[in-house]
Amino acid sequence: MIKKKVYERTLEDYREQAWGDSRCNWCQNQWGWNVKSSKYSEICPEFRYKRFAAYSGMGKFHIIRALLEGDFDYTDSEKIVDIAYRCTSCGACEMNCLRLNEKEPLKAGEALKTRLIEKGLAPLPPHKELLTSIKNYDNPWKQPRAQKAQWAKGLDLKDANKEQCATLFFAGCTPAFDPLLKHDIVNSATMLKKCGVDIGVFGDTEICCGSPAIRLGDRETFFDLVKRNVEQFKKAGVKEVITQCAGCYHVLKYDFPEVPDMPEIPFKVYHVSEYLESLLKEGKIKFTKEVPLTVTWHDPCHIGRHCGIYEEPRNILKAIPGITLVEMERIKDQGWCCGAGGGVRTAFPEFAYKVAEERVEEAKETGAEAIVTCCPYCEQNLADPLQAEGETMKLYDLTDLMLKAL
Repeated sequence: MIKKKVYERTLEDYREQAWGDSRCNWCQNQWGWNVKSSKYSEICPEFRYKRFAAYSGMGKFHIIRALLEGDFDYTDSEKIVDIAYRCTSCGACEMNCLRLNEKEPLKAGEALKTRLIEKGLAPLPPHKELLTSIKNYDNPWKQPRAQKAQWAKGLDLKDANKEQCATLFFAGCTPAFDPLLKHDIVNSATMLKKCGVDIGVFGDTEICCGSPAIRLGDRETFFDLVKRNVEQFKKAGVKEVITQCAGCYHVLKYDFPEVPDMPEIPFKVYHVSEYLESLLKEGKIKFTKEVPLTVTWHDPCHIGRHCGIYEEPRNILKAIPGITLVEMERIKDQGWCCGAGGGVRTAFPEFAYKVAEERVEEAKETGAEAIVTCCPYCEQNLADPLQAEGETMKLYDLTDLMLKAL
């Protein structure tokens, strides 16, 4: 393992890992003992739909090794950029590779993106728009800052800009601006308030967490966002941060501390599913109504594989009267990505759709009436095939069902 913070590393730091690649193909497939059918045996969306080894974790190591050793250069930049940026950042390759070989193909792939940006070969045009928007508006969607507070109207939440706020609810850009996803954060904040948690929000001064920037390899933009967020949190006296967005959670908890010269982060970070599960265990949540529904849980990569949150949302679902939980074939650390991450939905929407379509098909085969998740990107991407194909299967955020059961 490389003994440096992740974002202190350069592409050269992955030379040994690239040379030591064992070509075992576990970056492409589920562990053998997890496989229940050949139909759902693969785990890397990029490789599954390109069917070319260069698009797998193993293939990226080969590309990195060739670049570092001068076997070829960046003249074939269009192909290299396509390979680097079709990765959904799901982490399936790295989960399996770390177990077998202590190698980090996902982190190496993100270092490759950074190198491509440094050489002026990236980002892709749609990604450049996201990054420019973050710099201009503090969000990737070209939305005016003033609109970011609209979701919290009428909820009577503490204003963290005006008073000290020990517990901050971090809304995130996507659910705050997308009217179809706003219910995710409204419901999360409502559940927390019902449990007596005194949460505050920054509203229109909330700054993008930086997830799009670092997943696209733009370290300069990300480092600036980290510095500004940490300063804002300190000023408001924040001791713990709760977020519904899986991408925000991953970045705040695990990526912020990996920034060079970043001291220990002075606040704890929780995903709303783990925070609510702890309140459930403490007896602060009482479900009194039946929700007669058979559901299957989709593990968001950013809280699951990247952060180890698997049982908490399942425990909540099992505690809701009337809910029957059935599992898909690929779950937990061997779960199938929704297809949206890493900027893929933005730059390669048809590919993102195919990945989501496969997940919906897998969910339907369980006999479930609904898919439940707790990530705005997953919800957004899984909704596309469900709506386009006129499916009767429903899609819920975890807090949707929790509120129904109160």
